[in-house]
This record gives sequence, structure tokens and C-alpha cells, in this order.
Amino acid sequence: MRWFTCTPRNFPGDQGFFDRESGLLSRGFRALGVESMAVTLGPVRDGDLPQMLRASAEELASADWWRSHRLDGVVFYCWGDPEFQPISDAIVAAGIRLVSVSDTNGVFSPLSDWYGHLISAWHHQWQMPFLSKLTRTVLRITYFYTVGILKHDFPRARMMSTGNYFAAATPGSAERHRRFVRRLAGKDAASKVRFLPVPVNFHFGFDPSQTKHDEVVAVARWDDFSQKRPSLLMEVFERSARRRVNTLFRIFGQTPDFMRDWHASLLPELRSRIVLEGIQPNSLVSEAYRRARVMFVSAAYEGCHNASAEAICSGCSIVGASSPFLCALEWHASHESGTLTRDASPASLTEALCSELEIWDRGGRDPEKISRSWCTELHPERAAAAILALFGLEAGTPEPVSV
Repeated sequence: MRWFTCTPRNFPGDQGFFDRESGLLSRGFRALGVESMAVTLGPVRDGDLPQMLRASAEELASADWWRSHRLDGVVFYCWGDPEFQPISDAIVAAGIRLVSVSDTNGVFSPLSDWYGHLISAWHHQWQMPFLSKLTRTVLRITYFYTVGILKHDFPRARMMSTGNYFAAATPGSAERHRRFVRRLAGKDAASKVRFLPVPVNFHFGFDPSQTKHDEVVAVARWDDFSQKRPSLLMEVFERSARRRVNTLFRIFGQTPDFMRDWHASLLPELRSRIVLEGIQPNSLVSEAYRRARVMFVSAAYEGCHNASAEAICSGCSIVGASSPFLCALEWHASHESGTLTRDASPASLTEALCSELEIWDRGGRDPEKISRSWCTELHPERAAAAILALFGLEAGTPEPVSV
């Protein structure tokens, strides 16, 4: 059996590519004994691994090119973007099974989630004065309910309906995508929309030899002020450190100057327990997940949110805010795997974080159970098997896990 994955962007073909999404799913197929390569756009680069197959834009849009590879199926990471309709059409014309994939939260149109789209339009002008913000929001909403439906939504619905299935990364985003397609393309097309999780790398898992410590981790690009909300993280960690005198708070990721200034201003007893780890190799972040009890997420919006998925596979629980833009967290905190609050205020999130840590103090969280539950759903070979199961297919002889 031959299943390829495809990403229509010119990404490097190094180990980093094969550690996430399209490349990682290809590894999942190979772990099941299915022959697989990852197709991506552009000429061969130095550092491309042998499992990377490069193609030109013309080749990707050619049914003959796809047919020449004698494939049983393609998983196409296209995000439902009509820009890539010719590629989907070519794969279908070649007689190949097609599963298109999106890792977004599904709040892209008023027809998928009118309330979430309204709030999104409002917050996209977060830095503007109130009257300018109000005017821009009204104009955006008017556009997306009229011209936007014709210009953007109908082509998107066609793209999402092409092929056998369209996979969304969380249960919440799947429901939004399904609602959108049903409204524009009908019930039959909507039935193609399924929930299939984005895979998490093999090495994220529970280690019985690693004791869980009274630690909290946060991982993000902290220079992204509007999405990752570092100011919220800083206030919640400072408040929580005052209440939890034995808890260590570890912050991974790019550290901007304002965060360093804040850290330097902390009282010594807080500064010693709130650690700016900076950018670290994946191996050290993985080790931090295995040590920690909780991952704290301060983000305002996310798609599939790989970091929290990696954390729960490592036996951490999740704390964050529940919102239309964080449907991944609502899923990741299920199965007794975390605590969410509807209010994204520092006070509410501090209370949620301290309450979650108290559950751990009482023995109310089982890291092995958390990890086992989520690895069963999220590890690459499981994600690949779920795709094959859509077609009633079974894998071949498993291969050793490798790139």
C-alpha cells in the first residue's frame, strides 16, 4: 500500500519537517508498514531527507504526475484554501483517494461560527481606538456577509468538498467546518467532514522512571503579544508563585526584553521559582513535559495547538481559558486532563491554575492514564490508522519507528 502526504509549500525537508504535521504523518504511515513519502513544493534542497519528494507547481496540478506514482491515497495539507483547488482536482482525476486536512480552529467565516467570527473581527483591531475599532468591525462584518460569501466562501466550500474526506484537527473545528459546508454545498458534502487529530511526535509520552515534580510549564513565541499574551502569562505566574511557595514555573520560548525586565523586577524568592528557559532543543522541552504536572496556556487563539497536545501525551494536564478560538484546549482538557475557565482574566486563570495544582496535590491526576489516553489518539501511527480506517483499510507489517 502507498499513501503519500502533501504540503503545497516550499518547506525545508530536514528533520524538523518530519517532526510535525505532513512529515510526521508520513512517518506514521511507514510505522504501520505503509509505503509513504512526503511531497512538497520546490526544487531539491540541501538537507532534504530521502523521504521527501519534491515537485513543481505544474507537477502538483498534473493528474498524470500523480498517477505515475501508483498511489492508494494522498493526505493533502491544504487548509481548505481554494488556491490549491487544481492540486485536489488533479489527485481526484488520477483516481487516487484524497483526504484534505486543515489544522485551523474553523472560525474563518460567519457561516461556520457567526459569533466567533464577530468576536474575531473585533479583536483583530485590538490596538485601535474604540471608534476606529467599531467602524472597522462593522465594515468587515458587512463585507464577509455579502461579497465575502461569494468571493471566498463558495470556493472554499468547493475545495473542502473535493475528494473523499476533509479532516479537521479538533472536534470543535470539525463541527464548524461541517456547518459551513452544509450551508453552502449540502448535507452530502458536509458528511465528508471528519475529525482527525494532528499527530504528535513519537517521543512525547509517559516515562515511568521520571517522577512528576511540582512544576508548571509554558511554551510559546512570547514576542507575539496579541496571540500568546505574555503579559497575561507573567501576571498569572507571579500571582500563582505567591500562593504556591514550592512550585516551579518554567517559561520556554523566545524571551523578549520586556519579559526579561519583568523577571528582573521580581522579588528574589519569586525570581528563583519563575525561570526563563528561553529557546531550547525539543529534547529538553520534552523532558520538561515529562517532569511537569501542568502546562499553562495563555494564548488568545490557536488552531490545533501542538504544544498542549505534546504535554498531555507526556502526562501533563492543561490549564487555560475556554473560548471559540481555543477549541483545541477544550478537547485537550477533557478526559480528566485539565481545568479551563470561561474568564480569561488574571484572577480567574490564577485560581484555575492553583486549583489544578491542588488536584495534583491530592493525587487526583494520574499522569500515566492521561498519557496513555492521549497517545492512543495522537501518536502518528494512530493518526495514520484512523485515516486508513475511513476506507476500511488495514495496515501492513509495522516498521521500526524512524524518519
